[in-house]
Amino acid sequence: MFGLVTVAAVVDVWGRYRLGVHGKQITAEVVRVHEGRDGDGDPRYFPVVAFTPPGGARVQVESPTGKPHPPEVAAFPGGRTTVRYDPSRPERIHVEGYPASGVLMSLLIAVVAGTVTVACVAGMLS
Repeated sequence: MFGLVTVAAVVDVWGRYRLGVHGKQITAEVVRVHEGRDGDGDPRYFPVVAFTPPGGARVQVESPTGKPHPPEVAAFPGGRTTVRYDPSRPERIHVEGYPASGVLMSLLIAVVAGTVTVACVAGMLS
């Protein structure tokens, strides 16, 4: 179980690192705003944006992170916002002004889960 958590956290960190290093910025249209809920049942608002990367097809994708309040007037459907996208996977985005998931937290989870996995395997082998 901890091994799977480790792999998932490492993949998550790698994807965010790649987006930060290789990502390209583009202006996107806010198509709509999806209202969801967080783990505590509180409302979260996720913009759905559309953009066309150079030489590519139009992409429409929902932000992976939301805010606890509706977006500002400029970001309502029809508005424009800045998006960072991964050219190799344009559906992997970060919408400017929306909190990025914690890279450090994912890295910490990977380290802790990996350490527990190694300790368990070492204990089973001894």
